[in-house]
Formats: sequence, C-alpha cells, structure tokens
Amino acid sequence: MDERFEIEARSIKPAVFYLNKFASEYEGEVKAFINAQRQHKTLFTLPFKQTSKGYEGKEYDFEFRPGELTVLGGSNGSGKSMLIGQIALHLINRGARPYIASFEMSPVRTLVRLCRQAMCTRIHSSVSADVAKRFLANVSENLVIFSQEQATNIHQLMEFLQSAVSDYGCNILFIDSLMMCVSNDMDKIETDALMQELVQFCREKNVHVVLVAHFRKLGGSADKPKYSVYDEADKDNIKGASGITNLAFNVITLAKNRKKAKDKAAMNEFDDSQPDHVLNICKQRNGSYEGYVNLWFDSISLNFCTSWERDASPYQHYLKEPDFHPTSISEEEKEF
Repeated sequence: MDERFEIEARSIKPAVFYLNKFASEYEGEVKAFINAQRQHKTLFTLPFKQTSKGYEGKEYDFEFRPGELTVLGGSNGSGKSMLIGQIALHLINRGARPYIASFEMSPVRTLVRLCRQAMCTRIHSSVSADVAKRFLANVSENLVIFSQEQATNIHQLMEFLQSAVSDYGCNILFIDSLMMCVSNDMDKIETDALMQELVQFCREKNVHVVLVAHFRKLGGSADKPKYSVYDEADKDNIKGASGITNLAFNVITLAKNRKKAKDKAAMNEFDDSQPDHVLNICKQRNGSYEGYVNLWFDSISLNFCTSWERDASPYQHYLKEPDFHPTSISEEEKEF
C-alpha cells in the first residue's frame, strides 16, 4: 500500500473509518490467537465420553467456552434440570465455579438433588444429613445458588448474573429457564431482547451462560409407528421465535424416549439397548462436533450414563475420595 495514501486516509476519515481494517492489519492478532489455541487445554466439557468404535473414551468436541451463550432445549420432564446438575458437578471437578439460577425449583431441593447425583449409589441410595453436610463442605464456595424461587424479568436477571460474576467469581452460569425470565416466551421482541442481552453479557464478562428453553407441545408423536427420539431432539422443536437458536453460539437438546418410557410404564416388552434419552449437539459455532449422544438414565443417582448398564460412578467424582464415601449411615441420621 502507498504510505502516503495510508497516512492521508487515517488523518481525514471520520471515526467510523477505524472500525474497518485491511486484512494484513490483523496479523498480530491472528498469530496470538493461533498460539493461544495451541496452548489451550480443554477443561469445561460435557461429562460424557464417546462410545463409538475407534473413539471410545474420548471426550466430545464440545466446550463451554468463555464469551459464549448455549441454549439447552427439551420438553417438560425430559431431564433438563438434572442434566444441568450433572454438568455443573463435572465442571466443578474441572475447576469451574458454576452459578445455578433455578427459578422453578427451591435452592434446597436443587442442592439435595445435586447431593444425590454426586453421592448416591445402588448400595447407598438415600441422602442422609451427614452425607449432605459432607457434600456441601466439599463443594463449599465452588458453587453458587440463586436463593429465590420466582419469576423475574430481563433487567433483574442481568443484575443477578452481574452479581454472580463480580461478587462471587462465577464463570459458568445456568439459567433455568427462559420461560421464567420473560412475560411471554412466544414474544419475538422480548425473547430476542433477552438473547441479545445475554450474548453481550457473555462477551463483556468473558463467561459462559447456559439458558434452558422448553420445547413446544409435541402432541402424541410417541404413538406414531415411525416415532424416533432422534427426530424429537431437533432444535426446531424449541418453543418460541427463531432468534432463540439463531443468536445462541451453541444449541443442545435433550429428548426423552417417550415410546420406550410408555412401554416400560405399561409393562410391555422394550429394547433396553435403545437409549432412554438422546442429547443432540445441534449447533456449535466454534467447535467441530455436531451429533447425537445416546444416554441411559440411572434412577438412583439421577445421572445420565452412556451405557445401558447405567454405571454412574464415572460422574461421581466425590466418591473417589475415601474420607468422603458414605460407607456408614447411622439410623439416627435424618434423611431428606
């Protein structure tokens, strides 16, 4: 480029001119980004490992990256809140400090469920007061829970999130759910405003936000001859305007195999090799993997597992500490 042209252009152009640059001017930033990528160690992942042939034991290429917003969609009863808990416990073990704002469940019930996910096994299937005390002492200040069970609005929500980040140092924030943060989750203007606020917040604070969203009513699809849980896990089933999924960096859905659940409830024959739930990584703007994760639900620990054997132990990090294992529970201990 002619040096005189560059100097002249920079001196007489308005401020908006500087918002654009020649590609070569980004060279330093591109080099820094590449070097950072090479040194980056992926920590904040999904708790599940791959089971496909040739990929056994490898983590899925999905990361809760700073500066991004993820939408987690699913129908009522699909297990979204339980999945949030399982992911949060996994992230604590990886060094994160999650924030859970569940506007649909009391903080006490949220914590008891988390304790069950972290501690309960087929041998010790209940949560005692002693076990809960040890669990809470262990997570200590690595987990922050919103204290109210109430609907809110966009302005209040942003204040809650701001405090969680600036006052408590949280870096991954779960909002359960979108429906409780707006007056009408079918209102495009309102939901788009919420999504834009959250995207901007993630970028400015360099944190990750996970927003739970509900599916629209799916009717009696489980009774159809060609019912597929994989079709049900489609992101287009998320209730509301398209901006909810378009503005998010990542979209994950969780679908319950309603046909299998119905057959089990009716005591009909069913194929347990078919998953109880399917997790669909539908969209990942800055990652390469998009696809399905087959899951089986362990009703004792409330964890999702990647095998029909339903072994939850890989997800229960606290049980790996000998002094934290609930090997003895006295009869006097009060159970939740």
